[in-house]
Amino acid sequence: MSVTPEQTFAEQPAGNHIQPSTQNDIALAYEQYKKEMTKLESLAQRGEAGPLVLERIKELKKLFNSVKNSDVKELSMFMNDSEALLKTTVFASTNASNMDFGDLGGTLPVEDFLQAARRYMNPDLGNDPVGLSADEMHDRFNSLDWGKLGALFYLKGKTPVVSHFLYGPLATKRRRIGPRTRRVDDTKSNIAKTTAQKVSASDLQDDPEQNTTHMVRAVFGVLKKKDADTKVNLYKFFVNPHSFAQTVENLFYTSFLVRDGKFKVTMGPDNIPYVEQVSDEPAEDETSLMTHHIALLDGPAWRALIDNFNITESYIPHRTTAEQSESDSSDESDGGDQS
Repeated sequence: MSVTPEQTFAEQPAGNHIQPSTQNDIALAYEQYKKEMTKLESLAQRGEAGPLVLERIKELKKLFNSVKNSDVKELSMFMNDSEALLKTTVFASTNASNMDFGDLGGTLPVEDFLQAARRYMNPDLGNDPVGLSADEMHDRFNSLDWGKLGALFYLKGKTPVVSHFLYGPLATKRRRIGPRTRRVDDTKSNIAKTTAQKVSASDLQDDPEQNTTHMVRAVFGVLKKKDADTKVNLYKFFVNPHSFAQTVENLFYTSFLVRDGKFKVTMGPDNIPYVEQVSDEPAEDETSLMTHHIALLDGPAWRALIDNFNITESYIPHRTTAEQSESDSSDESDGGDQS
C-alpha cells in the first residue's frame, strides 16, 4: 500500500516527536524534518498546505529549543536550524502563492477580515453594537480612514500609485467632428497674390519732431532765446501744465543738455533748483563737484508742481500731435516716470 505525504505527516504529529538530546540526535532530527518538508512540497504547489504551515513551524521551534538546551553548542547545529527555517519559509511562500482566493474556508472568515480592517482604519471604533440607527451607522462608516487603508495597499502591493485619478470632466456626449475645410494651393491658382508693400529709403526716415536730437536742440534754443543770461526755475522750465507726457519728455531733454554741459542746475537760496545756460567762458571754480540726481515724476507730483508754482503756461512750447493727445489722457490719471 502506498503512503501519501498527508498520511506520512499525520502519522508523525508535532507533539509526538521524540525530543533529541545529543548533538547527533539533533542533527538527525533536522535531517528528518527537512525530508518531511520535501515530501509535503506537492501540497504547497497546489496551495493546500495551509494548516500544515503552523504545525511545521511549531515543530521547528521545538527542535531549536533542543539546540539551546544542549550542553554542546556548535556552529553546525545552528546552521542546520537556519537551513530548516529557510526550507519552511519557502514552503509557506509557495503555498501562499498557489492558494486560490475563496479556498480559505475557516482560515480567514470574512467577518474577521472586516473587523480587522475597521480596527486598522479607526482603532477607537470598537465592535459594532447592536441596534444602531441609520445615522449612527453612517457616522461610524465616515469615521473610517480609507486613505490609511489605501496607503497600506500601495505600500504592500505591486500596483503603481495613481497620481492623477479622474482629473478633468467626464464626457457624456460624443464630440462632433466639424466639417473639414479644403486647403487650396494658391501657388497654382490665378488668384491675385498679396505681397508686402514696397518701402523706400525716404519712408524710413524719422519725423523731425520725434527725433531726440532735434528736440534737444529745440529745448536748448528756447532757453537761449528767452533767458540766455538768467536762471530759470527748473520746475517752471520743464513742466507743461497741459500735458504730463510732454512734461516727462521736457525733463528727459533737459537731462541730456545737463549731461552734455549745455545746461547746469544749481540750488537757489530758496532751496529751489534753477537751470541756466553754461557760458563759453571757463568756469570760475574748476574744483566744483558734479553730482548725479535721479528724478521721480508721477501724476500726483506733476499736479503738485503746477499748483505750488502756479504754472499756467508751458515755458517750452506745447507740441500738438494725435498720439501725444491720446497719451496725455491716459498718463494724467496714473502715469509715472524716472529720469
